[in-house]
Amino acid sequence: MTFVPRRSGHGLHGRHRGAWRLGLALFCGALIGATVQAQGEAAALQQQRAALQPQLKASAFGQPLVLTSRESADALAGEVHAEMPQAFGRLVELFRSGPAMCEMLLLHLNVRGCRAGGQTASSGPGSIVLLAGPKQVDAASLLHPMRCSVQLQTPAVDYVRLTLTAPQGPLGTRDYRIVVEATPIDSSRSFVRLSYAYRFGLLGRTAMQVYLATAGRAKTGFTVETAADGKPQPVRGARAALERNVMRYYLALLAYGQVEGAPGGERTQARMRRWFALSEQYAAQLHELTLEDYLQEKRRDLDRPLPEGS
Repeated sequence: MTFVPRRSGHGLHGRHRGAWRLGLALFCGALIGATVQAQGEAAALQQQRAALQPQLKASAFGQPLVLTSRESADALAGEVHAEMPQAFGRLVELFRSGPAMCEMLLLHLNVRGCRAGGQTASSGPGSIVLLAGPKQVDAASLLHPMRCSVQLQTPAVDYVRLTLTAPQGPLGTRDYRIVVEATPIDSSRSFVRLSYAYRFGLLGRTAMQVYLATAGRAKTGFTVETAADGKPQPVRGARAALERNVMRYYLALLAYGQVEGAPGGERTQARMRRWFALSEQYAAQLHELTLEDYLQEKRRDLDRPLPEGS
């Protein structure tokens, strides 16, 4: 009779089996941890919606929307929280498509060109190059290319986060960051948080001061504060400029989703008209151009080539 020794758990095979079990445990633990974290992010956004219900229901915007902003010595930041009449799945589709993202971003007055790159089916565009510039532009020297890194995260079926970051912007501004988070409310609505922030140095602050002393002198934001005399007044200055921009980005997201139909120029024109109509609801803060002038500028933007190397 042949004696076959029983393999001990302390032998080579046992060590491999133990390592495999340990690796499996670590993998499962990481997977469970990531799932819990994703569920926590969705739950946190829903909790934020619940906490904001009084402000959302009493919103002066005519829609369930809350806008906040803050200013520090070298930075500006603002956020919109809104119950958007847009299905969650449609938002995810938008964030995954580079051309769609460019069409949406181009609705903003000061986005004068856009090109997406590094497209993948699951993680969306890896980068987007924007041309930032004034609402009306006659010289290419007034346009500033901004290369944005794009990160799309869909860690759960009920949560998505899109992040755009750019290290440099026009006139000495830097560290641009746009983040959109969304979670479904029901089959046709989503709760969205859109944040927009950037930093600036001496050049950026000087340029802002020049703007606020000239073209931006009479412009206001949306936040109402109590003045020294005790009377309410809308915020002005750099915070007001930031609030106008974050609102324009939100309205671009809203307008894009509200216009459907076959791809093509007519749909793009309809989205432009819709963005303009939404903006005119807040004309005191956002009116800059007539509809005809806005459409003319945007037609130029659609045809504008981006500089080589951008």
